Parts: sequence; C-alpha cells; structure tokens
Amino acid sequence: MTSRVAIVEIAGRDSIAAAVAAVNEYGFRELVPTIAFTGTETGDRDAPKRAAAALAQQLAGVAEVREAVALSDPALWSAMNARPAAELQRRFGVCSPCLACHLYLHLLRVPLAWSHNNAPVIAGERDTHDGRVKLSQTSASIDAAIRILAHAGITLLQPVRSATGEEIEALAGENWNDRIGHLGCQLSGNYVNFDGTVHYDETDYARYLAEYFEPIGRAVIDAWQAERDGGPATDFVGVVRGVLAG
Repeated sequence: MTSRVAIVEIAGRDSIAAAVAAVNEYGFRELVPTIAFTGTETGDRDAPKRAAAALAQQLAGVAEVREAVALSDPALWSAMNARPAAELQRRFGVCSPCLACHLYLHLLRVPLAWSHNNAPVIAGERDTHDGRVKLSQTSASIDAAIRILAHAGITLLQPVRSATGEEIEALAGENWNDRIGHLGCQLSGNYVNFDGTVHYDETDYARYLAEYFEPIGRAVIDAWQAERDGGPATDFVGVVRGVLAG
C-alpha cells in the first residue's frame, strides 16, 4: 500500500479499531474520517463525531486525522433499499434492507476516494461478531463489497474482519459506549427473530449477492463515472430497474 492518505468509515467501535489497525499495518499518515447517514438514524447523532475525535486523540503524533466529512444520498438509499423491496423478496426471499444498506455506506465513499487520488477506504466490518450473525456482514458480502469498490479502482480495506471482541477493545479502547455513545438505526434487528435467532437460505442469499448486490454496486459506480465524464445526472431508480431487468 503506497498511499499515505486513507478514507475512514466512521461508525462505531469496530470502525475506530479498523482505522488504528490500518495505520499500524499500512503506515497511513493522513486519515479522512467520514460519517454516512441513511435517514434511519436514531439515538445519539453526535456519537460519530466523538468517535472521530477519539481516533484523532489516539493517533496523535502518528497520523493526522482531518475534520470529519458528512455524507448522505437519500435518493440512492431509497432506490437500492426501499423501492425494490417487494421485488427482492419475490426473487431472492431477502427483504432486509441492511444488506444493500451496508453497500450504500461503502458506495458513498467512492466519490470522495476518487477526489483523493483513489485513496483506499478503511471499514470495520467483521466476518462474525463473537458468534452473532449479521446478514449485512458475512464473509461472502464483505468479499463482494471489496470486489465492487475494486470496480471503481478503490481498495476497500477490512483490517479487523477476523478480530474478536477483545481484540477490537484493545485497538479502540475500553468502555466504548460510556465514553463515546452509540448511533442506532430504526431498522436494527429487522432480520432477527424474537428468540434471537437468524434464519436465512444460503442459496438464496448467494443468489442475491450475485444477481443484485454486486451488479447494483457496479452499475451505480458506472453511472457515476458516466456522470463525471459529462453524462446526465444519475437516475438511481432507473439503474436499479436496469439491473433487475437483467
């Protein structure tokens, strides 16, 4: 990794741990923290800013952490997650918005990364959360997101994807919720049964990733690139319809 600058996805504790791990591993000297919004946030909206400030304090003297950049695109979120929900359920048996929402969060960083000479993006997703299943963070979906950003010429770094909770705490610091707080989501837990279990068909999930998740990610990137080259403003619903039309 030759870049001295990286874009950091600021969310919760895992994202801060990922930023610290990436600086340790790749030697980044400048980080651009980004806070992405979906429109479904609930709780402490200042928590991500405190997280970015905690990161700056932790890396003082090692890497410069710039002022946090806020990112959002309600039209893109709606087109990827809300409008096609019935169609996605019919085709793939997958109705949770969390899957494509995580992709949306990665995609939001693409234009900023382009403006920083294709700077890599650091994310804090994990293959497993100490045994807890997250449909939006599986080995397959993380690999797919890495391939999608590679389509944009951007490296998506996932330096803590195999970390345990204890390892995350060692990187991010203890008593995270007491020190920083937490920004929640109105849709949190939507795919979790009341008994705490998560059930999904692995074949349908794989089809969803192959036939919707990856194609829509590449299609949005292509539309943005066309817009940069002088094309029309991106019609996100049109892009989604085109992907689902095959």
